[in-house]
Amino acid sequence: MRRTFFIFMIVVLAISLCSCSKSKQEPLADMTTSTTDDYEAIVWGDKTYVPYGALSAYGDRGHQIGIVDGVENHKVYECKGYSSDEWIVAALPHDAAMLYREIDVTDIPNDWQSEYEWNQ
Repeated sequence: MRRTFFIFMIVVLAISLCSCSKSKQEPLADMTTSTTDDYEAIVWGDKTYVPYGALSAYGDRGHQIGIVDGVENHKVYECKGYSSDEWIVAALPHDAAMLYREIDVTDIPNDWQSEYEWNQ
Protein backbone atom coordinates (compact mmCIF):
# COMPACT_ATOMS: atom_id res chain seq x y z
CA MET A 1 0.00 0.00 0.00
CA ARG A 2 2.77 2.38 0.91
CA ARG A 3 4.68 1.59 -2.27
CA THR A 4 1.57 2.19 -4.42
CA PHE A 5 1.01 5.57 -2.76
CA PHE A 6 4.66 6.51 -3.33
CA ILE A 7 4.46 5.61 -7.04
CA PHE A 8 1.17 7.48 -7.37
CA MET A 9 2.73 10.62 -5.84
CA ILE A 10 5.71 10.43 -8.22
CA VAL A 11 3.38 10.16 -11.23
CA VAL A 12 1.27 13.12 -10.03
CA LEU A 13 4.40 15.19 -9.44
CA ALA A 14 5.79 14.35 -12.89
CA ILE A 15 2.52 15.26 -14.61
CA SER A 16 2.24 18.56 -12.76
CA LEU A 17 5.84 19.48 -13.60
CA CYS A 18 5.29 18.70 -17.27
CA SER A 19 2.14 20.79 -17.44
CA CYS A 20 3.83 23.74 -15.72
CA SER A 21 6.80 23.74 -18.08
CA LYS A 22 4.71 24.21 -21.20
CA SER A 23 4.38 27.87 -21.97
CA LYS A 24 1.15 29.09 -23.41
CA GLN A 25 1.46 29.93 -27.08
CA GLU A 26 0.42 33.44 -27.97
CA PRO A 27 -2.65 33.64 -30.17
CA LEU A 28 -1.92 33.86 -33.89
CA ALA A 29 -2.08 37.34 -35.40
CA ASP A 30 -4.78 37.88 -38.01
CA MET A 31 -2.96 39.58 -40.87
CA THR A 32 -4.49 40.99 -44.04
CA THR A 33 -3.43 41.58 -47.62
CA SER A 34 -3.09 44.78 -49.59
CA THR A 35 -2.79 44.67 -53.37
CA THR A 36 -0.94 47.13 -55.59
CA ASP A 37 -0.10 46.99 -59.29
CA ASP A 38 3.27 45.35 -58.50
CA TYR A 39 2.62 43.02 -55.58
CA GLU A 40 0.35 41.72 -52.85
CA ALA A 41 1.60 42.85 -49.44
CA ILE A 42 0.87 41.44 -46.01
CA VAL A 43 -0.32 44.01 -43.47
CA TRP A 44 0.18 43.36 -39.76
CA GLY A 45 -0.89 46.21 -37.54
CA ASP A 46 0.94 49.32 -38.71
CA LYS A 47 3.56 47.33 -40.68
CA THR A 48 3.41 46.43 -44.37
CA TYR A 49 5.49 43.52 -45.66
CA VAL A 50 6.33 43.23 -49.36
CA PRO A 51 7.45 40.08 -51.17
CA TYR A 52 11.22 39.71 -51.39
CA GLY A 53 11.75 36.26 -52.89
CA ALA A 54 10.79 32.62 -52.86
CA LEU A 55 12.34 30.36 -50.25
CA SER A 56 13.68 27.03 -51.34
CA ALA A 57 14.03 25.71 -47.79
CA TYR A 58 11.46 25.71 -45.04
CA GLY A 59 14.40 25.66 -42.60
CA ASP A 60 14.39 29.47 -42.72
CA ARG A 61 11.07 29.73 -40.95
CA GLY A 62 10.65 29.88 -37.21
CA HIS A 63 7.48 29.72 -35.13
CA GLN A 64 4.11 30.46 -36.68
CA ILE A 65 2.98 33.96 -35.73
CA GLY A 66 -0.15 34.48 -37.80
CA ILE A 67 -2.55 33.67 -40.60
CA VAL A 68 -3.55 35.82 -43.57
CA ASP A 69 -7.15 36.93 -44.21
CA GLY A 70 -8.50 34.29 -41.85
CA VAL A 71 -7.33 31.44 -44.11
CA GLU A 72 -5.96 28.74 -41.78
CA ASN A 73 -3.53 27.31 -44.36
CA HIS A 74 -2.07 30.71 -45.36
CA LYS A 75 0.39 30.77 -42.47
CA VAL A 76 2.96 33.38 -41.49
CA TYR A 77 6.14 32.49 -39.63
CA GLU A 78 9.10 34.26 -38.11
CA CYS A 79 12.22 34.27 -40.28
CA LYS A 80 14.90 32.43 -38.30
CA GLY A 81 17.61 34.74 -37.06
CA TYR A 82 15.75 37.95 -37.93
CA SER A 83 13.20 40.16 -36.20
CA SER A 84 9.59 39.75 -37.29
CA ASP A 85 9.49 43.55 -37.28
CA GLU A 86 11.65 43.35 -40.43
CA TRP A 87 11.31 39.89 -42.06
CA ILE A 88 8.57 37.25 -42.15
CA VAL A 89 7.94 34.05 -44.09
CA ALA A 90 4.55 33.30 -45.61
CA ALA A 91 3.65 29.71 -46.43
CA LEU A 92 1.00 29.78 -49.10
CA PRO A 93 -1.82 27.24 -49.35
CA HIS A 94 -0.13 25.42 -52.24
CA ASP A 95 2.93 24.76 -50.00
CA ALA A 96 5.29 27.41 -51.38
CA ALA A 97 7.15 29.78 -49.08
CA MET A 98 7.87 33.45 -49.68
CA LEU A 99 10.19 35.76 -47.77
CA TYR A 100 8.68 39.18 -47.05
CA ARG A 101 10.47 42.31 -45.83
CA GLU A 102 8.88 45.21 -43.99
CA ILE A 103 8.55 47.93 -46.60
CA ASP A 104 10.86 50.38 -44.78
CA VAL A 105 13.71 47.90 -44.21
CA THR A 106 16.87 48.89 -46.08
CA ASP A 107 19.44 46.74 -44.25
CA ILE A 108 19.41 43.62 -46.43
CA PRO A 109 21.79 40.71 -45.76
CA ASN A 110 24.60 40.68 -48.35
CA ASP A 111 23.86 37.19 -49.67
CA TRP A 112 20.14 37.82 -50.25
CA GLN A 113 18.84 38.79 -53.68
CA SER A 114 15.29 39.81 -54.48
CA GLU A 115 13.53 38.37 -57.48
CA TYR A 116 11.74 41.64 -58.09
CA GLU A 117 13.32 44.57 -59.89
CA TRP A 118 11.24 47.11 -57.95
CA ASN A 119 12.63 45.60 -54.72
CA GLN A 120 16.32 46.33 -55.41
